[in-house]
Amino acid sequence: MAVMTLILADSGYGKTYSLRNVNPENAILARCIRKALPFRNTGWKLHGKRLPDNSVQRGNVVDIRNGRHLLDVIRNAAQSSRKMLIIDDFQAVMQHENMDRAYETGYTKFTEMAEHAWRIIEAATQLPDDFRVYFFAHTEESEGKIRMKTVGKMLNEKLTPEGYFPIVLRIIKRDGSHLFLLKGDDNDTVKCPPDLFGPEVTDMDNDLAAFDNAISEFTDL
Repeated sequence: MAVMTLILADSGYGKTYSLRNVNPENAILARCIRKALPFRNTGWKLHGKRLPDNSVQRGNVVDIRNGRHLLDVIRNAAQSSRKMLIIDDFQAVMQHENMDRAYETGYTKFTEMAEHAWRIIEAATQLPDDFRVYFFAHTEESEGKIRMKTVGKMLNEKLTPEGYFPIVLRIIKRDGSHLFLLKGDDNDTVKCPPDLFGPEVTDMDNDLAAFDNAISEFTDL
């Protein structure tokens, strides 16, 4: 079973920027929203891009069309030599499906969308033990608690994404720095093994490479 981590933050808080030190040779980036990387690109290549010689590039960045496509990418990752899968931003998959079905009436579509999101998360957990999977997502405040943004209360009643992740981080801003919050309180869903960095450490720089190294050592992958 893969090591699953959910990373939450509002737009502009540095989710994608946290990839700046990740080795592209070891990672796959499933890009659910097409946007430029916010750092100098040194090895991230778009999969399927048509090159000047008319050949097709085999890359490590996959632009996701829909939930079914993301599901295929996750399942195919098991055959890759890369052991780090990053999904950025996961809530966009649900939002796109919601917009595609905007004129459908009734509650059935919310049950179906919750099931589709669950199947994506479940497929990621089934990757081999040496995989680390990072789901990035935006946040929302619901009933006084900061949690992962979905597509509204009717879907929230059917799916609690944080429950499927043993690790949930949230990016915060403090004194001009962007930090991974490792220990939360009753107002959020942050959770992290207390022995990962020690019980006194409550945050760290939003450097996904450093966090991934710590997880790999902690789980002895």
